[in-house]
Amino acid sequence: MITDAKKQEVIAAIEQLEDEFALDQIQWILAKNPLPKPIAPPGFSQGGVFWMSEDFDEPLEDFKEYMY
Repeated sequence: MITDAKKQEVIAAIEQLEDEFALDQIQWILAKNPLPKPIAPPGFSQGGVFWMSEDFDEPLEDFKEYMY
């Protein structure tokens, strides 16, 4: 993962470029390769809230014949 300090360093280096061709190439690369969206860690829902039924861990009578 790239740190914010490293991002700022790269941005500053790009801003100092005067070569028009290099700037065009950088813009083309950025347009072709957008930054990936962050992925939520497993077990988390949008907003960090989820609902679970009160009887979630109760045995299911309908599946007793398949359990053993």
